[in-house]
Amino acid sequence: MDDSANNTAVNLPNPHRKRWYELTATEWAVVAITFLILMVLLHDIPAWYRHRHTCVVCRLERTDVTSPFGGKSSVFRETACSDWYAANVEPNHEHVWSGHSAMVILNAYDQAVGAADNVERPGRAVWRLTPEEQVEIYRHFPDPLKAKDVFVSLTSPQVMQDRRDLSIADSLGEWIDSDFPGEWEPPAE
Repeated sequence: MDDSANNTAVNLPNPHRKRWYELTATEWAVVAITFLILMVLLHDIPAWYRHRHTCVVCRLERTDVTSPFGGKSSVFRETACSDWYAANVEPNHEHVWSGHSAMVILNAYDQAVGAADNVERPGRAVWRLTPEEQVEIYRHFPDPLKAKDVFVSLTSPQVMQDRRDLSIADSLGEWIDSDFPGEWEPPAE
């Protein structure tokens, strides 16, 4: 005869096993200390990386966020220049992205815990101009597409050589400061 067929025992939970809410004061203290240590570690460990970009043509802003697991998402933000450019120069264009020289490193609480810097990024000079200043430059060029060519040139390694991109941006800034006298002339090489 098979004994398993007559076994009618029911598996009941262990009556001596504690539930989480029945912990002693010492056990609660260990849980609390463990929790505090975990919170401190999360405060100091880099979790996300946030890096801003701008289109050198229209100044649309893009912020890339990289998660601790390598997932990447982007958030786009219109600026005064991106709205104006689409309405007055080209409704559609290919974006030419320039990364900001600084990348922010965030902890699990979305607090900045560090930064990375790379001043050699293509298009670095366009960050010296605000989107509003760029609109004014477009308005004062006889042909806004020529101004577009100047801004796109700021991403060129040949123009970046010897920091010419920075001198172009500074020259455009001086042209703005002097209230746009005549046509803008690129700085001598």
